[in-house]
Amino acid sequence: MSSWETPEDSSAASVSLTAPDAQDSQTLHSSSSSYLVLDFLGEGNFGMIFSSMNLRTKQIVAVKILKDTEVAQDTEHEITMLKVISGLDADLTNMVKFHEEFQHMETTCLVFERLDMSLYGLLLQREWEHHPLHEIRPVAKQLLVALDALKGLGVLHTDIKPDNIMFVNMKDQPLRVKLIDFGCAMMASQVELGMEIQPCGYMAPEISLGLPFSEAVDVWGVGCVLAFLYLAQNLFSVKCQYQMMKNMVTVLGQPQDHLLRAGMYSEEFFIEEYGEDSPSWRLMVE
Repeated sequence: MSSWETPEDSSAASVSLTAPDAQDSQTLHSSSSSYLVLDFLGEGNFGMIFSSMNLRTKQIVAVKILKDTEVAQDTEHEITMLKVISGLDADLTNMVKFHEEFQHMETTCLVFERLDMSLYGLLLQREWEHHPLHEIRPVAKQLLVALDALKGLGVLHTDIKPDNIMFVNMKDQPLRVKLIDFGCAMMASQVELGMEIQPCGYMAPEISLGLPFSEAVDVWGVGCVLAFLYLAQNLFSVKCQYQMMKNMVTVLGQPQDHLLRAGMYSEEFFIEEYGEDSPSWRLMVE
């Protein structure tokens, strides 16, 4: 879970931050500000997220408290990527605003603007009622603006999915969204053939097949998100990569033979057959 929403089982929040006797034990201190922890919002792979108040500015923010040193390398990577994108205007480019990073009792804390619910959370709230096109269009435009800004920096997000796109304020700005969670982001200069990135169901064909790729994989992710909003379900399987590829072939047709021949992972999904004329490929049968 990447978005800032409370899961059904919020037992993970039963840490000293959530049930203290003294206010100071609920307070996180950076060199410039102090943050009063208010509510548990959710838990991701790398940490827990709390709604907090900046006691200096009285602003409500989201503080991501990262897990222990087992993920130190991942933490350092996320902070590096956040610093790369911090030069952008977060409001104009539709990305979450990163305020600061600090250490509290040897734990890394990241402070972001407080957003509302994710696209996934909204569909869940609406009991899987699909979005009409007039609601999808502005979301699409905002996400493409965000991707264009990231491409200008040479950054790939690589984890675009409904959980990582959040509404700013459903009451006052019902269709305003921002892209969050740059823990899996990477520089285009770091791209290597065969990298396993992107979540199942939102994975571009070139990633699945092990072909050269670029920032375009994020555009594919956005396309899958828009289909999710329109259909109120995932267009491609999010549980099995084979089923995901089978769905792709059904919807879009089979990739051309020369692409399958070049793919590092093509044989995980397709079989090459040799006929009288030339070799050809077909999708494996389960």
